Amino acid sequence: MTEVVLKLPNDFSWIIKNKEGLKWVESSIINKLTEIKIGNLLAEKSKLKEEDLDELDHVIKRALYKKIKAER
Repeated sequence: MTEVVLKLPNDFSWIIKNKEGLKWVESSIINKLTEIKIGNLLAEKSKLKEEDLDELDHVIKRALYKKIKAER
């Protein structure tokens, strides 16, 4: 297993003092790194072009805008 050194601000000292907090931090980091790895694996085989991604970005943002506007 690889060892990682994590520097936290002083106001996160409660995590260090609490074993459950440390487990939560470790689990969160592992989950995020796993998501990144899966994303990279999916992107490697993707046939999307930069223009396609830009268009998808606009479609998603437009849909979110309409949804938020409708909820008001």
